[in-house]
Amino acid sequence: MGDHDGLFKRVFSVPAHAAAELRSVLPAAVVERLDLDALTLSPASFVDPEMSASHVDLLFRAPRRDRPDADPVYVYFLIEHQSQPDRWMPWRVLTYVQRIWDAARREAPSRHTLPPVVTIVVHHGDGGWSAPRRLHELVEGLDDLPALARFVPDVELLVDDLASVSDDSLRRRPLEAFPKLALWVLRDGRDAEAFGARLDAWADELRALVTTASRADIEVIVRYILRVAGDATFLQLRQRIIDIAPPLEEPMATMEEHLIQRGMQRGREEGREEGREEGREEGREEALRDALERLLRLRFGAMAPEAQRQLDEAPAAVLLRWIERAALATSLDDVLRDA
Repeated sequence: MGDHDGLFKRVFSVPAHAAAELRSVLPAAVVERLDLDALTLSPASFVDPEMSASHVDLLFRAPRRDRPDADPVYVYFLIEHQSQPDRWMPWRVLTYVQRIWDAARREAPSRHTLPPVVTIVVHHGDGGWSAPRRLHELVEGLDDLPALARFVPDVELLVDDLASVSDDSLRRRPLEAFPKLALWVLRDGRDAEAFGARLDAWADELRALVTTASRADIEVIVRYILRVAGDATFLQLRQRIIDIAPPLEEPMATMEEHLIQRGMQRGREEGREEGREEGREEGREEALRDALERLLRLRFGAMAPEAQRQLDEAPAAVLLRWIERAALATSLDDVLRDA
């Protein structure tokens, strides 16, 4: 799971946050007939083991307010996260919808209808969503034979294209500070110039984060910002954020970030002292290894012999990748998975 996927799933696997996102993008006539306060997350295994193993998409279901039957009538919502347009997304979604319907029939073999399934694609890539939104756009010949269209399966995506959403519109969404800031940093965090230019506009939300979110959620946002900002702008962004929202200074100065920063700096200093390319690389590698080992022990406890061996043998490029990944990883295996 990548950094973007990890942040998105951490935020929107919480039903209350997902419900607020649905209220932001669904038509009002749909929202008023759904009980989004009763939104529940369905495990990926509800669909099938393959989807559980390979996807981070989120599947929810909400009962309808206007159908208070003994057996609730549900609408399913598949929330998909994309950092770049995917031409084949409507085709993929058709496959997911079929699996969801299969699972619904297995869960209630006596049912005679299929539940509605709505797909929301949250896209935060540069330039906006340029890929097809309907499956019929991928099917050849329908323009020449429009009478054929009604016989061909179709599906339409509801795309929440963050690139086309202004700061004002995004801030007005009925989201708490944590998910709202997550959408913002997903959209702008990779562009240090754009991110820095918009910091002042997000000052109120950054300050609200401190008083409304848990320490763990605050650290998730902070680690993501530091991870995607890049080493060149790390200190500048860090200080500006602290100037805007002083209570964030302590979360931003956690041991993890100190270890990462100190390891990288020590590597550069030792390399310069050696005065040779070999010396620079060796000094940097040892500093990275030392920083990563301390960070992993801090987060995950004592390491097994095999993990220690992987750490001792890894080159600098791999160590740096593991340090960056450790910011959002939930287990040691997630960090060392490509050893």
